[in-house]
Amino acid sequence: MPLTLRIVYHGFRATLRAGLILLVAWFLLIPSNAKERAVLNAAPGTKYPDGLRAMRTAQFVILVAPPRTYALIARVSGTDATPAEIEANLRNVAAGREGSTPQEEPFSARDIEGPRFIRVD
Repeated sequence: MPLTLRIVYHGFRATLRAGLILLVAWFLLIPSNAKERAVLNAAPGTKYPDGLRAMRTAQFVILVAPPRTYALIARVSGTDATPAEIEANLRNVAAGREGSTPQEEPFSARDIEGPRFIRVD
């Protein structure tokens, strides 16, 4: 193989590897910024709030995947979800609206003052 083609091939391969390493680092190692923490309703000091990796993965899928990907996901998932529902769910996850809201505890009329345990003698 001529030297020029080998240089182009190895340069392309190195670029793909560097891009993959950068993408994996963004998913796993880079902490959240203030905007992502605000979207996920996380505490100000939290580096990796719940739902961060799912949100970043959904953002990447929406950015890169062609429209027929949603039809393939709907067909492979084994549920009765339509491609439009799959796309809407991915967009909700990418926006941080799904799975990131903390569930509030139900109100109980049995709240008492003091310690919350009973000792049986």
